[in-house]
Amino acid sequence: MKKMVGVLVLLLVAASMSFGQARVVVNEWQVPFLNSLTGAIAAIGEFLQWGAEYAAAEINAAGGIAGKPVRVIPVDTALDPQKGSVEMARIVKDTLVAMGPVPEPVIMAAMPIAVENGMVSMTATTSYEYAARFFPWTVSWFPPTLDRLPPLVAAWAKQFPAMKNVVQFIEPYGPWPGMAGAHSSALRSLGMVTNAEKAAKLIKELKNLGWTKMNQILVFSSADDAQLYATGGSDINGVQVYNYLNLETSNPRWDKFKTEFAKAHKGNMPFSLSPNYYDALYMIKEAIEKTGVTGDPKRLKEERKMIADYMANVKGFKGLLFDWDMKDGIPTNKPTYIFEIQGGKKKLVMEVRP
Repeated sequence: MKKMVGVLVLLLVAASMSFGQARVVVNEWQVPFLNSLTGAIAAIGEFLQWGAEYAAAEINAAGGIAGKPVRVIPVDTALDPQKGSVEMARIVKDTLVAMGPVPEPVIMAAMPIAVENGMVSMTATTSYEYAARFFPWTVSWFPPTLDRLPPLVAAWAKQFPAMKNVVQFIEPYGPWPGMAGAHSSALRSLGMVTNAEKAAKLIKELKNLGWTKMNQILVFSSADDAQLYATGGSDINGVQVYNYLNLETSNPRWDKFKTEFAKAHKGNMPFSLSPNYYDALYMIKEAIEKTGVTGDPKRLKEERKMIADYMANVKGFKGLLFDWDMKDGIPTNKPTYIFEIQGGKKKLVMEVRP
């Protein structure tokens, strides 16, 4: 009797192992990334793609997703909404989960196709106001603008009690008007006057006109990239900038990411959106592994929904810089930072948390 029990236990263990190996039916997880790799924002598209592919290489080196390798497939939309729509219509036929599109004009054109077909596509670089239109088939990488930006801008303005008037220079498209509105609400609460109008590369001209209070210029996080520093040079010393990325944070993953990014980008440190699609791919990995997604084409609709449901309320997600939670597709506890630029580098002024 004892021998028979032993044999039965061994058979059950073997059957369990066999079942576990058979669960995932794909040989490779393929994740298309609708990105602007050519055109006006190709430089941004490049480092977003780099972050996603760096994550894929790291994941594969550690054993893949549920034991299978992952490949990020670049899909160039060239900043063209029509091309983005065509590519999305092609992708939704048989893709489990995608990333992008980038940026807002392509998101608005292509994401309705993902929604109609019930496929998650992670728009990890746009504001909540854009992403929320496509819930639950995406998540927002940022909290609602009116929740996060007013406290941040108020914290900046309170550094300068004598400052009574603020002028905003914005691009009148994408998420920027909404961001400007959030800035304005905070400044009005402090008794300051604001105005908004289109502008580009104005800091140097302001300085030429005699502006000297450089730290009373606050730059949007979306402008915190290589062009700001290359164009501004020493003229932007003292200017303050806010974003969700803190280069001074240190942990093994982030330190390695910074080193490898600099090697690939002429010594430059990661720009403000650099980690977004790195983290997005890791969130896809977690969703697949935690929910038991198999990649079976016969279960495509079901498994797409499993991924969407998991991502909308993931808890303790281990991002590249910090851990965070999602509630109904919205991050609840991400910090924001204000920096001052000196010599082409940023020095932390303060951290602002919700």
